[in-house]
Amino acid sequence: MLTAIPSLDSSSEVSELYTMQFCESCKTAIRKLHEAGYEFVIYDVTKIGTRRVFEVWKHRLGHNPNLVPQFWYKGQYIGGSPAIDKFLKENNAS
Repeated sequence: MLTAIPSLDSSSEVSELYTMQFCESCKTAIRKLHEAGYEFVIYDVTKIGTRRVFEVWKHRLGHNPNLVPQFWYKGQYIGGSPAIDKFLKENNAS
């Protein structure tokens, strides 16, 4: 599912993955999360604009991770690629 504009506040009901169009790590994260059965909204930083995305990240985290992919699982910040892999492993999904 691809959505245009993220909310400043994360939702405990929606999972979100921030990606960029030509990012191989992002494609891998999308594939792994889909294969594990997770549903999530994909936000393409390239299409939304970095200014808006960085504003959202700074509001939610107090800082800007400044890399993609970035994953929120039902409002809980997971992180980038290594954290996504760890999340999947800990939840027996990898």
